[in-house]
Amino acid sequence: MVLRTFRYAFSEIRENYDRPTWWRNRFASRILSPIQSQLYDDSSAIKVSEESWDTLVVLDACRADLFEEVSDLEEFDHYEVKKSLGSGTPEWTRKNFDGQAQTDTIYITGNPVVSRWVGTAFAEFVEVWRDHFDPELGTVPAEAVTESAVRVRKEHPNKRLIVHYLQPHYPFIDDPELRFTTFEGTDEFDVSGVQSGASDIWEAVGLGLVKPKEAYAGYRRNLEYVLDAIDPLLESSSGKVVITSDHGNAIGERARPIPMKLYGHPTSIHHPVLRDVPWAKIRAEGDRKQHQDLDEGVEDKLRQLGYV
Repeated sequence: MVLRTFRYAFSEIRENYDRPTWWRNRFASRILSPIQSQLYDDSSAIKVSEESWDTLVVLDACRADLFEEVSDLEEFDHYEVKKSLGSGTPEWTRKNFDGQAQTDTIYITGNPVVSRWVGTAFAEFVEVWRDHFDPELGTVPAEAVTESAVRVRKEHPNKRLIVHYLQPHYPFIDDPELRFTTFEGTDEFDVSGVQSGASDIWEAVGLGLVKPKEAYAGYRRNLEYVLDAIDPLLESSSGKVVITSDHGNAIGERARPIPMKLYGHPTSIHHPVLRDVPWAKIRAEGDRKQHQDLDEGVEDKLRQLGYV
């Protein structure tokens, strides 16, 4: 066991020894995270399944301040910032769905990471990413997730729905020039039409290949894109709808108490830009309702968009 661990560690170092961002992330997970675990706890974080909602829309990697910047908060019945149970999707998924059956809930996901870590029995688990991953975009279009969610809502009007979009998480739909592939020297992927030199946009920022403002602008456009794409789902849903995120995203903010810069969303790290997530309620004061047939105007709009 010790020998196997040593070989794995040696292989990792050999492949990544010249990557400063790799060393930074390893330091964050091996040193910073244990220190922070003694200073912070998750007692104030929310377990989403225990909150009141009928449809939970999860926008992947959406920090709260970006959501507030892009959204008109007056459109919601109630808005607040809540603390997430994780700073990355695997951690958030494990801590929220730790094996307890959720037989009243259907989970619809465009994120394959959820499929690896969910560990919970849902009434139904709809993996949109399996059939709708777009290799040219390098992601799952939000429209495909919306289409699946609208269909499931009509088929199961009395179930709770969790609808997990990949956006605003990279790759950025409208910014192909900000699309990066694996670090030079690795052979994990053979992808055309992308930039080289970094594994993702946030590593590119950390390496100085992309300016932080340029990356943030693409991040913002990706949020605007997914917010437009969820409209048909919001219009077809009844009862309490909540829009939230699994975690945020760091763009060079410094950690505490060790002031190292953070990029992306390393797991098990406590920082407001990673843990603060939006919690926007629509029809927040209404009791849980039976799903009603869509009115004629909404039906026509969905049909024009190809959802009906």
